[in-house]
Amino acid sequence: MSGWHRAIAYALTGVDLDLGDQASPELDRLVRDLADHGWDADRLGDHARAVAGVEPWPHPLPDDLRVGLGVAQLYAAIGGARAHYGLEALTVLPPSRRTRLDADERRLMADVPPHFGQA
Repeated sequence: MSGWHRAIAYALTGVDLDLGDQASPELDRLVRDLADHGWDADRLGDHARAVAGVEPWPHPLPDDLRVGLGVAQLYAAIGGARAHYGLEALTVLPPSRRTRLDADERRLMADVPPHFGQA
């Protein structure tokens, strides 16, 4: 058993919450546990947007919270929690309005190997 929810909660909140041990991450239970500790969707979203640009978010995990947890599974679980709360992207930027290539970009696009286009 490991502290999956403790690690995921720390990544989202930056606070070390005692959420017990779990054999694997369970998103529905994690969401309930976070809400029970005062971290509902609105508070998590406000927190994420407040720290973005000032410090990394999700918060980097201390070594002791990662012990015994598979890196890929942990990363996926944090991503799943972010998706649940709608926090995959904190700032949505509009597409670039630039449509013309500058001279250097046109040169690079025209630069092809000598055999390119030969039949």
